[in-house]
Amino acid sequence: MNGAAQLLNESSVVLLDFDGPVTPLMPAPANMHAADAARQAITAHGATPPDDIATTSDHLAVLRWAGVHAPDALADVEAACTSAEVESAHACVPTPGAHALLEALYESEILVVIVSNNGESAIDTYIRRHQLGTRVYDVVGRPPMRPDLMKPDPYIIKLALEATWANTRSTVLIGDSVSDIEVAVTTGIRSIGYAKTPRRGAELREAGADAVTDNMLSLVEP
Repeated sequence: MNGAAQLLNESSVVLLDFDGPVTPLMPAPANMHAADAARQAITAHGATPPDDIATTSDHLAVLRWAGVHAPDALADVEAACTSAEVESAHACVPTPGAHALLEALYESEILVVIVSNNGESAIDTYIRRHQLGTRVYDVVGRPPMRPDLMKPDPYIIKLALEATWANTRSTVLIGDSVSDIEVAVTTGIRSIGYAKTPRRGAELREAGADAVTDNMLSLVEP
């Protein structure tokens, strides 16, 4: 059994990031369309984002910026981001091996909580579309109007732990971003990094991932 699969075998709760490990929610050009919609909401309120925010394809980076620098626009930015995510959730494809992992965890009676900086409505849309409701115990998405509480802030993770009555020793987090690993370290949870590239794998290990995989199917190996 590989190291990542061994971590799962030792856990009773899995906290699973959504965009990446479950599905590439916002592939190009959907990511830029979402970021553009969020920026339009900012400029409609008379604010002007800096160059890095004006050109990014990361709609969540735009949302974070609005939360700090354009609070009057935040409700409209949040609505634009949520709408774009829900639209993508109707079309995005599963990450190879993700649904097999959910099935294996369900058969092993391991609870799965999706913990994501995406909105819960988009995640719920995807779950209903693929009939995964019985495979996911709970969903904790970003707190509306509080982009400051998105990962790597521990708020979402703490809510997930409360929902399952789990302790950190019996919990593992699977995520594909450095912020996922950082919040796992902060909260004392073991972590598995999902790396789509060798460079990302190195970044996840440097951030403190306990194991790294480039294939979600490897997590269900016997």
